[in-house]
Amino acid sequence: MRAIHTFSTVEDFWSLYNNIHRPSKLASGADFYCFKNKIEPKWEDPVCANGGKWTMTFSKFKSDTCWLYTLLAMIGEQFDHGDDICGAVVNVRAKQEKISLWTKNAANESAQISIGKQWKELLDYKETIGYIFHVDAPDRNARNKYTV
Repeated sequence: MRAIHTFSTVEDFWSLYNNIHRPSKLASGADFYCFKNKIEPKWEDPVCANGGKWTMTFSKFKSDTCWLYTLLAMIGEQFDHGDDICGAVVNVRAKQEKISLWTKNAANESAQISIGKQWKELLDYKETIGYIFHVDAPDRNARNKYTV
C-alpha cells in the first residue's frame, strides 16, 4: 500500500481523478483507497479500530460511476454523519467489484444506519447492504451487524 496523492480542494480532486484509472481499468486483485487525511486504510489505525464498513457489490466493470459518486458524496459532505466516515475502498476482483465505506464508531447504530441509508439513496442502489465491525472482519463467517 502506498499513498498516491493528497488533495484538499475540489480542483485538486478533479485534477487527480481525471488522471487515474477507474476501477474497471484496474487489474484484478487491485484495491484503491480514498481516506481522510492522516487516516490509514487499516483496521489497526486508531481512528478506524472501533469502526466498521458498509459494502456494496457490483458486477465486473460496473462500479465506476458508483465509485465516483461515493467519492463526491464523501468529499462534498453529503452525509448527516459525515464526520464518522473515514474513507472509501474499491476492491477489484476476478468476478466482481466491491465498494466499502469505512466509519469510525461501529457502536453508534443510529449514525451507521443513517450513513448506510443515505449512501444507498445517493447511489440508487437497490440491493441490501450490510455493515460489519472491523473487529469481526478477519472472521470469514462474520455476519453483518446492520443491514439497510
